[in-house]
Amino acid sequence: MQGYICGIADNSRIDYCPICGEALGTNAYYGDGTAVCDECGFHFAVIECEEEENGIS
Repeated sequence: MQGYICGIADNSRIDYCPICGEALGTNAYYGDGTAVCDECGFHFAVIECEEEENGIS
């Protein structure tokens, strides 16, 4: 499955890997807003989405 999500990734709010649950180390964070888990190697970002006023997002 592929898709496109547009937004701003902020890794300052990422503390744990969503795959294995391991706490992220201090070197896990990248300047592009992504993080990489030292335990399982998963490279990911978290994008917050806000609901639109008309209820469609």
